[in-house]
Amino acid sequence: MKENIKVSNNKDVSYCPERGGIVTSLKLKGKEILYFDEETFKNKNESIRGGIPILFPNAGELKENNIYPYLKRHGFARDYEWKNEKIENGFKEVLHSNEETKKIYPFDFIFSVSGKFEEDGSFTFIQEVENKEEEKEMPISMGLHPYFKVPNNEKGKIRFNFEGGEYIQTQIEKWVNGEYVSIDNPKVKDNDVVVEVSIPSLGTIKIDISTEYQKIWIWSMPEKDFICIEPVMRDNNGLLDNPEMVKPKGGFSAKVNFKLLS
Repeated sequence: MKENIKVSNNKDVSYCPERGGIVTSLKLKGKEILYFDEETFKNKNESIRGGIPILFPNAGELKENNIYPYLKRHGFARDYEWKNEKIENGFKEVLHSNEETKKIYPFDFIFSVSGKFEEDGSFTFIQEVENKEEEKEMPISMGLHPYFKVPNNEKGKIRFNFEGGEYIQTQIEKWVNGEYVSIDNPKVKDNDVVVEVSIPSLGTIKIDISTEYQKIWIWSMPEKDFICIEPVMRDNNGLLDNPEMVKPKGGFSAKVNFKLLS
């Protein structure tokens, strides 16, 4: 069942704790900015196409994975039901480790996501991890997977107005046909940089991605009306090759802010 937070006619968000905490709808300035496939949502045996899926503890694939053999692409958080509560102008969802998750990922943790509308009409999404282990460090390489609406025949008109954006446009034949294109998060070099993307029939979206997400992935599928602009901590295999290590009894957080300019 979808939960809904309606702050006003111009600010509205829906999410589903039962399907991995996914955000199913986000309206900014009264306009729906997310693509969402209801058919995959209704089928619990399928991965949902659309919204904002939550990727934890890893984003992407793990190759030659002998350490976590049961950990699949994009992790397991989206396969579980989350606890949730409504907060001022938003929501908070929480996933606790259990005996089943420890067979996949042998750590004791609390993972939470929260989303809320800001006074300027933008929407902030925060991922927080708490390592409950007494002695073990816990590796993470998490991310988010937003699907933005765009007519399939207008993907070539999308403009990426930030450092690295020109490269994305030259790689359009890859990402429109189901191959991820990865770039460095420009904020890592310059903390004042905000990713700005102009999307036909939607408008210009500013995406302020915190430096904890070192990479941004661009991806789409043939004949589908979406583009994914994904903040992730590392590239594929990041959980094995160069994860963020959360200290015992320590915590870690990362955030993204979405703002529709027009």
